[in-house]
Amino acid sequence: MSTTILASLVSAVVGALVIYARKNRRNLCADDDASGAAAYILENTVTHARVLPRPSAHAFTYPTLAFLLSVNALETHALDLGRGWLFGYGGTSWRLTGLRGEAYLLPDDDSGKIGRVGARSLKEKLADVLRQYGRDAKRVQAWAEDGDAWMLTMPSYIGFEGINPLTVYFCYTPHGQLDWVVLEIHNTFGEKHVHVLKPGFYVVSVRAPPPPKSVELASSPRPKIRIQLHSAGPDASQKPADEADALEPTLGPLKLTAALSARRAVPLTCVALLAALARYPFALFLSFARILYHASILHYRKRLDVFPRPDPKPAAQGWGAFAPQERERTEGVDRVHGGVGWQPEGVLETYARGLVERFLSRRADELGVAISLVSGDPSVAPRTFRPSRSDGQQHARTDLAIHYVSPRFFTTLVLAPSAEHMLLLGKAEDLFRVNSESRYLQAFAPAASAAPSGQSSLYSMTQRLRTILLPRRFVLAPAEGTEGQVVPPTHPLDGDHPLRNALVVCALHLMDHLEKAVFTLLRARFVPGLEPWSRWERAASAAQDERYREVDGR
Repeated sequence: MSTTILASLVSAVVGALVIYARKNRRNLCADDDASGAAAYILENTVTHARVLPRPSAHAFTYPTLAFLLSVNALETHALDLGRGWLFGYGGTSWRLTGLRGEAYLLPDDDSGKIGRVGARSLKEKLADVLRQYGRDAKRVQAWAEDGDAWMLTMPSYIGFEGINPLTVYFCYTPHGQLDWVVLEIHNTFGEKHVHVLKPGFYVVSVRAPPPPKSVELASSPRPKIRIQLHSAGPDASQKPADEADALEPTLGPLKLTAALSARRAVPLTCVALLAALARYPFALFLSFARILYHASILHYRKRLDVFPRPDPKPAAQGWGAFAPQERERTEGVDRVHGGVGWQPEGVLETYARGLVERFLSRRADELGVAISLVSGDPSVAPRTFRPSRSDGQQHARTDLAIHYVSPRFFTTLVLAPSAEHMLLLGKAEDLFRVNSESRYLQAFAPAASAAPSGQSSLYSMTQRLRTILLPRRFVLAPAEGTEGQVVPPTHPLDGDHPLRNALVVCALHLMDHLEKAVFTLLRARFVPGLEPWSRWERAASAAQDERYREVDGR
């Protein structure tokens, strides 16, 4: 009952605004004619269907409201309505509907090779994405200078920005040729991924609108996007690694399908916008609620287990490529997808990163080597730590390269009792990669004098705390089958603040236990063996399996 009353009130308010806009159209909506041919309001039908596994089959359809906007017109504020109050670009505050460039694509802050200080236009960021993903630089530059793009997206509503699950960019040359279609997907964790469309296991069909300012726009454009996810074909796993990308993939059974179809499109004007909001007063609020509702049906009613949130795929150019020939293979390759927006660092991750960076700076001096730290997040500039005294040749080379996927790498370093334990977990979870395991172990070897005189008990207490809070099977894993020491008496990162590190270790384990308790309370189920709090057990199992393979191969 209360929902019905609220919907009626919102519709009444927006209806009153429609009447007011019609009466004051000359003053309030003088810019309607300018925006009409370059922007449209789309009333869409969205359909999702899960086909496999069959016991979890589920399908649903719902209406959405979106805008189809010319990027060129948007960024010149030619589409602003009602002096920017009804719709405006550049912010969401004090506007009925709005868009801001910071919410899309790459971050605007200082981001190494990709970004630079200061806000950048959507078109600049879209061109950066296309270059990153191997598209011809000259062609991209020509498009950035003279081309245009349709942007299909959901605006903010009275200052509220939803998760905006899908934004589509249709990029056209100055001659009206469709060159690229880019999908930007936002998930419920605040992360962003882009897909530059290319044939593969994702089968994508797109009905693009005519180019902006085209004579073909006599009728309203009605784009359509349909995405099908297939299981891998039966022979996909049998292909050699070097042929997997060269051969056309074999499609297996259809697993998921999603479609967005515009059933009605009207030019973006003051009256049309207010009328659409009156018909769909809550459409721009409901994306997240719908996702949770249907996820609960799949999980509790259809018994579909939950996969843990994966880290975004590394999107930094050359990530994981250490040898010159590996880097050459990655350059100029048309990449299809990758992350462009990571979750911000938490307080504990920021603290742990500071610990690691100070430690690596000190170790670079002690060992006389250059150490580089490269994030999979393209907005994080690579860090290189060099000896304070080095010749020109030393300055040009990197002796140890560490490529990590996400900030979780730093907190895991604080938790792991030794460099050997960290390597085990890194291999099992693909959390980071190094160009040389021996150099990595040397860099993170605990110094003999790590504990100052009179404080050895504090350092050993922090190290004992690490081992007590971890599964014993994982703690013993590096030394299994050897006569070596299981855990060193000191930790390489405890040199400055062992007591503070002990508190951080306890806090990180407490968060794992709280996560497990919440899922238990909600009776939620992860896919067996993939629980986030079981990563240490998975690493121990992976190490054991590797030893068995080594024994069998002898």
